Amino acid sequence: MSRALVIGYLTQVSAANVNASHTEGNVVVTKKLTLPDGSTRPYVSGQAIRRMLRDRLADLGWALSESEAQVKPNGQEVTPPVRPQAFVDEDLFGYLDPSGSRRRTSPVRVSAAVGMFAFAGDRDLGTRSFERFGAAMAEGGNMFETELYANLFRGGMLVELDRVGTFSALELHGDKAKKGQPGDQLPADERKRRVHALLDALLLLWGGGRSARLLADFSPRFIALARMEAKHPVFLEALAVRQEDGQPVLDPAPLVEALRRFDPWRRTTIFGIEPGFLANEGELREALSPFGRVGTVHEAIAAAKKDLDEAWNPSSP
Repeated sequence: MSRALVIGYLTQVSAANVNASHTEGNVVVTKKLTLPDGSTRPYVSGQAIRRMLRDRLADLGWALSESEAQVKPNGQEVTPPVRPQAFVDEDLFGYLDPSGSRRRTSPVRVSAAVGMFAFAGDRDLGTRSFERFGAAMAEGGNMFETELYANLFRGGMLVELDRVGTFSALELHGDKAKKGQPGDQLPADERKRRVHALLDALLLLWGGGRSARLLADFSPRFIALARMEAKHPVFLEALAVRQEDGQPVLDPAPLVEALRRFDPWRRTTIFGIEPGFLANEGELREALSPFGRVGTVHEAIAAAKKDLDEAWNPSSP
């Protein structure tokens, strides 16, 4: 079985604040990073994306470990059940026992999703009238603002296929593990099923804060998936987007160069483009077709699942 599944994607947000920073006065501030030229771009943290993925896995019917975690009265310490065989989130996203003796590094590595265009400083104004709570109109109310954006985000993911469903003795028993004690491994079909579920969660991705009034679809509009013999985030810096006549254009050159650079380790590559999303869709399909199948996003996810099924040898780790 190949060692990694590497994913790069683009998603579009029309008007939202998916992942906020601190509140400054009565303003909910979005998370931003500053580029070397001094401009700022919004971003959604990897932690927030992992939370969205967990929630979507729960929507798909998977039991999460949080229901059996133990929280100390001070609320500052959470002890996970440490049963990754039973809980998909402990398997895919790892865990840490507060004692430090049992820990699992996440086999699913997630980047922050970074906005491709500068933050313009837009704000949403909200009000709350105390009259709605039984007070006289003269009592007034309060106002608050939320920074929001319309932007296109670039994100990435690296899934360590050789670690999904495979647990060392140290991960399961920590300091109590005996020298030479074996770990545990789930059957190949269950390991595949968990990777399939992760891909489904990505296809269904939404969430973040303020979704009650600023609902945002965070699922990919463009996606690239590569099954690799080496673990490397191939697409992370290879998705370069610019605007032409008000429409996004994905530059094929950095993407093609990344594919060529890592060709010795790529086994299969699949691309998905939502129709009408990119202004240069035809050019992009032509540039990418020599490297792998190009379809829609949901077709790409389905093809990646099928590829994993065909490549995963039940007799191999």
